[in-house]
Amino acid sequence: MKQIVTAFLILSCFTVSAQEITKDSIYSNILKEQRKIEVVMPDKYKPGERFEVTYVTDGEWNTKIVAQLQRFAEIQFMPPNIIVSLPNTYVNKENYRIRDFTPYKIPDNKLTGGADDFLSFLKTELIPYIEKKYPTKGYRTFFGGSLGGLFGLYAFFKEPQLFQSYLLADPAFWWGNGFLMKMAGDSLPSLPNPDRTLLFTGREGQPLKGMGIKDMDSIFHVKAPAALHWKTLVYSGETHNSMIFKTVYDGFKYTYNGYMTRDLGYHPMSGVILKDKPFNLYCFPEEHLDVHYTTDGTEPTAASPRLTAGESQITVPVQLTVKVLAARDGYARTKKGTFVMGEMWHGTDKPKKILQGGLDTLGGQITGFIELKEPGYYIFGISPGVDATLSLDKHVLIDYKANKDDDDDQSYIVPLDKGFYQLDMTYSLGANIPRLLFLAPGKEDPSSIPTDIQYHTGKGNHKK
Repeated sequence: MKQIVTAFLILSCFTVSAQEITKDSIYSNILKEQRKIEVVMPDKYKPGERFEVTYVTDGEWNTKIVAQLQRFAEIQFMPPNIIVSLPNTYVNKENYRIRDFTPYKIPDNKLTGGADDFLSFLKTELIPYIEKKYPTKGYRTFFGGSLGGLFGLYAFFKEPQLFQSYLLADPAFWWGNGFLMKMAGDSLPSLPNPDRTLLFTGREGQPLKGMGIKDMDSIFHVKAPAALHWKTLVYSGETHNSMIFKTVYDGFKYTYNGYMTRDLGYHPMSGVILKDKPFNLYCFPEEHLDVHYTTDGTEPTAASPRLTAGESQITVPVQLTVKVLAARDGYARTKKGTFVMGEMWHGTDKPKKILQGGLDTLGGQITGFIELKEPGYYIFGISPGVDATLSLDKHVLIDYKANKDDDDDQSYIVPLDKGFYQLDMTYSLGANIPRLLFLAPGKEDPSSIPTDIQYHTGKGNHKK
C-alpha cells in the first residue's frame, strides 16, 4: 500500500491539470450493496462525442493512476477513453476484494468465491448503467492487478463478449493451486470471439514463476488461437505495486496498436509507371505503426511486405495497397494508390520566345515550361489547402479539392525523357499560391522546381 500511495503522489506532481472525478454509485441487487463508481471523462469533450471505456478495479488506489496514464498515452498512442473505476467494498475496515475477485470458495477464507457474482454485477448492472448514462460507444477495456488480474482472466474465459481488451498487472495466477491454469488449457483451443487483445505482465526472476505467470504464458504459447492478440511482458527492477504504471501505459499502447493521430501518407500517391521498372516510394509512418503493402490488388496482412520509414523500391503491376495493421477493430487504415502502366513521355525542343528564370504568374494561374536534362521518374507535388490542378503538357497530374481533414501534400509520378515540358497550375483565385514540389531522379529530398530549369513567356509576373 505504501508504494502505491507514494507512486500516486509522485505522478500527481507531473499532472498538467487536475482531472475531474465524478462520484457516482449504483445499488447492486446481485451483491446486495451500494457500489461506489468513479468516472473520469476525457478532457474537453464535446456534446455528441462518444468514447470507448476502460473499467478499472481497486479504484481507491487506481482511478487517478489509470486516468493520468491514459491521458499521457492519448498524446499519440490511443483515443480518449472514459475511465470507470470501482473502489472496493469495506466492511469493518476489511477489504472485500478477495470476495469479488476469486473464482471459488476456499475452506480457510470465508470471503472467497464471489467472482461469478461480481462478474454478473458488471455484465447485467454496471455496464448497462454506464452505457445508458454516459456517452459510450460499446468498446470496453478491463484493467486489474494481482487478484484483480486473476479476475480479469477469469472474466476473459467466462464472458468472452464483455470486454475487447484486458490489461493484467502481475496477476495472481497462483491462486487456488493454479485453478486458472486448467481453465486456460481447457478454454483456449475453442475460445469464442478470439479477436481480442490480452496483455499480462510479470516481474523478472522468481516472481514470474511464483505468481504463476510463467506457467500461464507457456499454456498460451501452446493453445492460444491465432486470432488472439496476446502478449506477456516481463519487467525488471519493479515491485508488485509499481507494475501498475508500466502495465497500464504499455497496455494501452498494445491495445490500440495501429491507432494514428494523423492519416498515413506516402509519395508518390499515384501516377504513370513503366513495366517492370521499379520506382521509389517514400513513406514515413510513426515508429509504433505496423505498415504492410501489396501490389496485386489484395488486402495486405501481417505476412505482406512491410513498409519502414524512408525509401522503398516498388513495382506495381496492378495496384498499390498500403495498410496500417491494428490490434483493435476500427483502427486499421488502408490507402490505395492508383498507378497506370504507360510509356516514357518525351519532351520537345526549346520553344521559341521563352525566357529562363521563373514561370508566368497570372491571377489564379501559373504557367510556363521546365527543361529536364536527364530521363527517369519525376515526382511532382502541390501543398494542400486550396483547390488546385497541376498539368504537364496538358495532361492533368493532380486535381485536388481542398478538404479540412486532408493535410497531406498531393503527389504524382511520371517517367520523363529529356526535353522541354509545358507546366500549368490553376488554383482558387485570391487564395495563397500552392507550393510546387519536385523530385528529380537520383535526388532524396523534394524541393521547389529549380529556377534554372524554369522558363516563362514574359506575359505575367515571374514566379520562381
